Amino acid sequence: KILGVIPARYKSTRFEGKPLALINDIPMIKRTYDQAKKSIKLNELIVATDDQRIVDYCESESIPIIMTSEYCLTGTDRLAEVSTKLDYDLYINIQGDEPIIDPMSISQIIDSYQKYGDEYMVYNLYKVIADEHEINNKTIIKVIVNKYDDVIYMSRLPIPFSNSDSTPHFKQQIPVYGLTKKALDVFSKQSKTLNEQYEDVELLRFIDLGYKIKMQETTVDSIAVDVPSDIQKVENFLNQHEIKTLI
Repeated sequence: KILGVIPARYKSTRFEGKPLALINDIPMIKRTYDQAKKSIKLNELIVATDDQRIVDYCESESIPIIMTSEYCLTGTDRLAEVSTKLDYDLYINIQGDEPIIDPMSISQIIDSYQKYGDEYMVYNLYKVIADEHEINNKTIIKVIVNKYDDVIYMSRLPIPFSNSDSTPHFKQQIPVYGLTKKALDVFSKQSKTLNEQYEDVELLRFIDLGYKIKMQETTVDSIAVDVPSDIQKVENFLNQHEIKTLI
């Protein structure tokens, strides 16, 4: 059984009230939910929050919601709490600030899990990028994988560095994660690891602890809303493109 979870936090330091921010007159949390729901491989999809304002809005739109603790430091911590209340085989962490999420990305992760099962505890995606701004943007996580597409390292720096005449292919991590119940249990029982603290990248906790993360290449589009000015980027995208749907 596969559960999609959209963590939604109201008190963001960089953008308070972000889940309810309007994007072309529709709150971001509803856009994210409607897009994620197009993935036909999810058994259930819910929003997880600690804020009553988000609860009230979701209930008014008949969006399934679960209340979690206000002490969750990350979206993964929120998923871990959900996993203690709802029993599923895989939990898909769908970022609440990804209002144009392509449902194909969710299905790709589920396909990968169905292929490898408990050989991996964490499943994720990457996309090859060539734009210099994206490569050097510290809000975009770059990932190095081995020939089996297992994660070697993740960084906000443009890695790998090339000390040769060859130009490396840079890979952007796509912020949609599949985590088993065991993965969420491991995550919740461990404090932040050293490289996780340095980079501020949650998944490095698993790498630091010696667990494997399975990556898969994708071509999906993704625009994260980190600050209020990012709303305009999403609106421009929506005005210029038709959102892809899963067939």
